[in-house]
Amino acid sequence: MIFGACAAILALAACGPGKPASPQGQGRASGTETARGAEGPQGGAGGPQEGAGGPQGGAGGPQGGAGGPQGGAEGPQTGGSRRFATILVQSVAVRLGTLTAENDTAGSVSPVTQSAVASQVAGVVLRVVHKAGAWVKEGDVVVQLDDSQLKLAAQNASAALESAKINYAIGQDNASQSNPKLSLQVQAAQSALSGAEKNYDSQKALFDLGGTSGSQLDNARAQLQQAQANIQAAKTALDQNQKSDTQSLAQLALAVDQASNQLALARLNLQNAAIKAPFDGQIAAVNVNPGMYVGLNTSVFLLVSADRQIIFIVPPPDAPNLPVGTIVKFTYQGRSLTVRISQAPSAPISGVVPMVAVVPGTLTLPYGAVGTVTYTLTIASGALVPIAALETNEDQNYVFTIIDGKAVRQQITILGESGVTAAVAGVAEGAQIIVNAPPGLIAGSTVQAVGGQLAQNSKPATAAENLPGKAAPAAQQGGRQ
Repeated sequence: MIFGACAAILALAACGPGKPASPQGQGRASGTETARGAEGPQGGAGGPQEGAGGPQGGAGGPQGGAGGPQGGAEGPQTGGSRRFATILVQSVAVRLGTLTAENDTAGSVSPVTQSAVASQVAGVVLRVVHKAGAWVKEGDVVVQLDDSQLKLAAQNASAALESAKINYAIGQDNASQSNPKLSLQVQAAQSALSGAEKNYDSQKALFDLGGTSGSQLDNARAQLQQAQANIQAAKTALDQNQKSDTQSLAQLALAVDQASNQLALARLNLQNAAIKAPFDGQIAAVNVNPGMYVGLNTSVFLLVSADRQIIFIVPPPDAPNLPVGTIVKFTYQGRSLTVRISQAPSAPISGVVPMVAVVPGTLTLPYGAVGTVTYTLTIASGALVPIAALETNEDQNYVFTIIDGKAVRQQITILGESGVTAAVAGVAEGAQIIVNAPPGLIAGSTVQAVGGQLAQNSKPATAAENLPGKAAPAAQQGGRQ
């Protein structure tokens, strides 16, 4: 009992009022906390409740000892000087370029040329030469109509032409015979007129000399007038005959032309009785059967060209970026084919713009095949950075760059985003930016870049998190609003 009391007195003397526990204490007794001695987070000589001096006393108080968070030769800040932990971060180098985006839309394969071939004559179907699915060449007969009546019509037109030619020849003969006779009559009248003029002149001279009577002069004058009337009549007859012959021959020539045209039409109808393919292609459908009557302009069969195209639609804002010649990708049944746009964008129809891409002849795609058309759009040009590097504080966007081992906050302007990449303005090419900034990262923090192959959603570990008993700093509010 006496020995125990003495021990207690000695203990009180050791922890007496003259040596209170200091928040930055230098005591170093043995505590019993999980992290003992100098390494404890509240370190000191003892645990937070230990020491002879009660809850707040002694060298082992919650703020005491050389191992406390602020003091001690063996705490994180040795010898009372502050030493910040280096934060491991993931970084990438900025590169300048153009940000693009890939959009997808449905596309279907269709023929470049599709024609519903119609009958140009009426008739009864004699036979169907080629059925649906057959490949034909330009000029091949697909459907044959009964042409017996058309042959008779062509023969009749030929006979009518021969008759018109004969009539024209007769008219020419009549004109060639009548005109010479009338010409001779004009010549005879001209001779008679000349004789009458001479006779009148002679009688007039004699009358003036008194060698003839006035009645003889009157007779000579009457003969002259008659001769003048005769030649005028002969000339008029000749002119009228020539005009009549000309008109008659013109009418006869016109009849020949009309008969010739009728024959050509009859022969053309006879040819059209064989309904042919207007171009090389495949017969998609045949709409008639033998024995069926076909009227004029009736659709007989459907022909599609071997050349194929892909038809698709895009939103109006995308259309200006897809001029003729733009390369797009068409994916069908796991195959990706490169095709080019062959038609300039038109005005929107029902809110979308129809587009056409031609399929090279070396590629084989079935008609009606539906696949996916993928085209690339230019979003913006600038510094290309991962979206995971973008940070937002209120209305400002920024990134952390690494300069001389420090995190530097740099304000940026976002020009556009696509996928996991953004185009921004405000950072130079080659600058090292921090991706997936760890919680608590602030401007001025000491950082160290690690390999750039970290997963985008992974969080880089910090030195503070690796220290035993050291709590991680509070997470910083990041990300774009």
